[in-house]
Amino acid sequence: MKKSALMIPVLSLMLAACGQSTPASTSTASATTGVSASGKADYAARKAMALSGQAHPSEPLVTPKMTDLATTYPGGRPIQAQSMDQSVPIVLFHGLGGFGRDEVLGLKYWGGLMDVQEDLKSLGFKVFTVSMGPVSSNWDRAAEAYAQIKGGCVDYGAVHSQEAGHTRHDTRKCYPGFYPQWDAKHPVNFIGHSMGAPTARLLVKLLDDGSAANAEGDNLFVGGRRGWVKNVMTISGANTGSPAGDNLQDNIAFFKDLLLSMGVMAGENSLYDFDLGQFGIYRLPGESSIAYMNRVFNPENPVWKSNDQAGYDLRVDAAYRLNEFIGRSRHTKYFSWATEDTSRGLLTGWRYPNVTMLAPMVTTAYPYAWPLPNGLGNQSGFSPLKLVTYDASWWENDGLVPVKAQHQPLGEQASDYAGQPTQPGQWYRLGQVDGYDHLDITGNLTLRDVKQFYRNQAAFLSSQN
Repeated sequence: MKKSALMIPVLSLMLAACGQSTPASTSTASATTGVSASGKADYAARKAMALSGQAHPSEPLVTPKMTDLATTYPGGRPIQAQSMDQSVPIVLFHGLGGFGRDEVLGLKYWGGLMDVQEDLKSLGFKVFTVSMGPVSSNWDRAAEAYAQIKGGCVDYGAVHSQEAGHTRHDTRKCYPGFYPQWDAKHPVNFIGHSMGAPTARLLVKLLDDGSAANAEGDNLFVGGRRGWVKNVMTISGANTGSPAGDNLQDNIAFFKDLLLSMGVMAGENSLYDFDLGQFGIYRLPGESSIAYMNRVFNPENPVWKSNDQAGYDLRVDAAYRLNEFIGRSRHTKYFSWATEDTSRGLLTGWRYPNVTMLAPMVTTAYPYAWPLPNGLGNQSGFSPLKLVTYDASWWENDGLVPVKAQHQPLGEQASDYAGQPTQPGQWYRLGQVDGYDHLDITGNLTLRDVKQFYRNQAAFLSSQN
């Protein structure tokens, strides 16, 4: 039973399929910011279909798979204790809509009612969790993560901040540091979920090479911090964005639905913070959680008129260009797990959401027939700037990100990991977790026990010396 059912009304998880072919997208939507009426209308129509619960796929489906998390040993073999170096800390990076350990009345992003961080610590691992803006850009999130780990006040960079239309500093974001001794002699490992994946990878890039335009004093953007991160592991990573993100900028309602489904805005006094102080957006004294959320998601809010936010960064075109900047560090190893929660139609090959999928994700994942735009399950055509072509290889998904986009960035090389020696600068695909949607694998909004999955990954990272 999904815990979301305890927090919001359950949406029907099976939508309409007309059984006809869907024309390829001919969208030439601009990558500039702003909220389009057509985007909102499309989302409303998709959501209405989800709420109706009156239609079902018109073709038989392949029986869905379900991965046993106890078997998720990278390379297929458990790690022996003598092979592990538990002195290297693991830092957890949350994704879109994520939150810190002191928010949401004790619910943990990593584990839900079960605390992944503390479970791993009880086994001898050093683990820290960063809390970044849930709808902020990868750049701003990377700057926030750096300050939280190393210590100090967040510096978003002078030139970046001017271009983004926000302040360079937020006086409320100063930290003592989880691990102030962090340097090449005291490196860390990163685990990034969802948008936490590109955020973690961008931070490695900035540590290595900095940003000349934003460098000042000894800030993050000076660079020269090579070897500070031994390994990056991405889980359900939006490493090439998502076609669902192509319209997230237009569909602010999706962000709201996702947060409501996660229960983070439950109650008048929810502690959830959007961390948008750089845009001058704070929760007002006495303001209810819903009023705060509605004010944040007002389309006239300056954050949505900027490219410096999650809705922009999750677009495939934006991710494609960001990946050109990020590249890959020659001093860090990269690993990835994908999640998948759909079933293949025997006639069309379209991918239909499994009944286990979180309701708001069904709205983005379902393979809609014309005249509605494609969903992830039958995505076709091109990204808005035509940098990427969508075909059947994009259809497998976890409700928010295609499997194709969850491993190495598009155009980069990677190897399947089977226990072979690993090298810095290389990317290794660890496998696919079937039957888990985009949030299930965090342990959030599910009663499934994910402890063993993260124990396996922590042991593996600690063996990568």
